[in-house]
Amino acid sequence: MGIVARQATWNTLLTIVGMGLGFVNMALLFPRLLTPDEFGLTRLIVSIAVVAAQIAHFGGENTVIRYFPYFRDKVNGHRGLFGLALGVATVGAFIAMLVLGLFHEQFVRWFSDSSGLYQRFGLLVLPLVMAEVYLLILRGFSRSVNRSIAPVFAREFLLRVLQTLLIAAYALWEMSFTLFLLLYVGTFVLTTAMLLFDLWRAGEFRLGLTNMRVGKRMRKSMVRYSLFTFASGIAGIAVGNIDQVMVGAMLPDGLSYVAFYAVAMFLASVITIPARALLQPTIPLLAEAWKKRDNAKIRMLYHRTASIQLVVSAFILLGLWTNADALFTFLQPEYAIGKPVMFILGISHVLSLSTGLSAGIISTSRSYAFDAVTGGVYLVLNIVMDYFFLLWWGMVGAAWSTFVSVVIIVGWRVIFLHRRFGLWPFDGMTFRALSMIVMITGVFWFLPHYGTPIVDMVWRSALLTAVYWAIVHLLGIAPELEAQARKLLRGVGR
Repeated sequence: MGIVARQATWNTLLTIVGMGLGFVNMALLFPRLLTPDEFGLTRLIVSIAVVAAQIAHFGGENTVIRYFPYFRDKVNGHRGLFGLALGVATVGAFIAMLVLGLFHEQFVRWFSDSSGLYQRFGLLVLPLVMAEVYLLILRGFSRSVNRSIAPVFAREFLLRVLQTLLIAAYALWEMSFTLFLLLYVGTFVLTTAMLLFDLWRAGEFRLGLTNMRVGKRMRKSMVRYSLFTFASGIAGIAVGNIDQVMVGAMLPDGLSYVAFYAVAMFLASVITIPARALLQPTIPLLAEAWKKRDNAKIRMLYHRTASIQLVVSAFILLGLWTNADALFTFLQPEYAIGKPVMFILGISHVLSLSTGLSAGIISTSRSYAFDAVTGGVYLVLNIVMDYFFLLWWGMVGAAWSTFVSVVIIVGWRVIFLHRRFGLWPFDGMTFRALSMIVMITGVFWFLPHYGTPIVDMVWRSALLTAVYWAIVHLLGIAPELEAQARKLLRGVGR
């Protein structure tokens, strides 16, 4: 766990700082300096680009991670794996861009509202698609060569810094919205280029096409794996991005509702920060463990990540819940409609994270076909329920759609891993953690508000932190977290 702990710690620190900047952007600057329609447009084109890129790269990110142990050869450019994946992704990106360009008028009809913003600026999604496709391939390769910090720095930190500077320039220099959007798209392109530069500087950016050696059996296996992970990869972006696209298409003045939903989704996504940091270095270790048939290591990773993610994600959710009223005072009043969305999505994240690396274990195993099946079902469930729930309950319906989809798919995956491999993420610590979470929720339910929003947040957060982690320590729920915290403190002391 040394490599995982070190990279996860740096990833977490970078992500926390990045999320702080993201809060400044998403909660304080963008909603105040842009109209809801303008802000909604920025989120909509990013969501469309993310969905299109996930389709266009044909599961290349997971394929690179899964098969990299068989191609590892730095001197010979890792036998052409990177060049192959990049070439396939480039073709897919051009196809996706062609489709989006040819059907632009149809998208305009779907996302038309009184502002007409999508009709004017919707084609800016095209360079975003290319940037996102290359990001996925570069991120997969970075993680495979144990440079998982670089993708986190590029997208969780650098992107937020650039966008903070951009929105500040927009306010100070009376920049036109057209120029703002062009530069906004440029921030995504620049951060993808930074990831490429990091690989080049490390001596890993070699296409290696002249040294490509892929046997017939390996080629068939890779194609089959790519096709199966294609479905699961699309499902991975269903949460949030599909929701925002359908909110924009189905609700009157959809761009405004996209902005409201995006802010609530961003606040809920804070819960996933530690899990994302932990996932980056852990998935390649799972791929290596499956290659060596090291079942003990897989079981250890599964169990430890489940307990850690449950404890940490529940703590963050409780922090959001107890400070929700104060948090939304920093936003424009109309954004308060997103408060229930934040809670529902937050609970969905905790349920998903509490099962640890279940999806990653399946996707890197020989049973990856099951991951594709559950991914496809997840996507269909999310789209179908989005449609009906949006009709019945409006914007909140999209959040409920995500919650129901997560419960069904996460439960299915956990049962499959138990029956197929004898793996189970829960134990006595899980029961103790759940009991503690319920007890603290009950206590903080009756906690009164006091002082200004900032004062209220500070004292509530301080009390929650002291009570929560004191109980975690006394019950011995997450010993790995305590050990890593002691190492970090000793490092700071030195």
